[in-house]
Amino acid sequence: MDPRADEGGFGLVELIVAMFLLAIITIALIPALYNGLIYAARQSTTATATRQLNTLVEQARQTHTCNSVMSAASTQSFTDGAKQVFTTSGTYSCTTGSVASLNLTAKDSDNRTLASVKALVYIP
Repeated sequence: MDPRADEGGFGLVELIVAMFLLAIITIALIPALYNGLIYAARQSTTATATRQLNTLVEQARQTHTCNSVMSAASTQSFTDGAKQVFTTSGTYSCTTGSVASLNLTAKDSDNRTLASVKALVYIP
């Protein structure tokens, strides 16, 4: 009987090949994971900018004055949780006793538009 006949199983060569294949798959996935993290951070900033614009509109609606609409449309800077700075600015048309039009835009430090809002505010 041959002493090597019962040497079945997983050998060193198979282990090295398996590790090599796993390394190739891991290296192939790294760019996708990195892009996913960058995209998630950008979307977080966009969500924060959208919430901030909605807050400015609601503040203008609560006070019912042309000054509050003007204040909401003024240029303001904000920082999100990831320490990304963005600015809000806007245009408005306001007369007492009518509906004021308010257009707000949030832009990042590269001047890319993150979010924009068009709102109507009743001014008694």
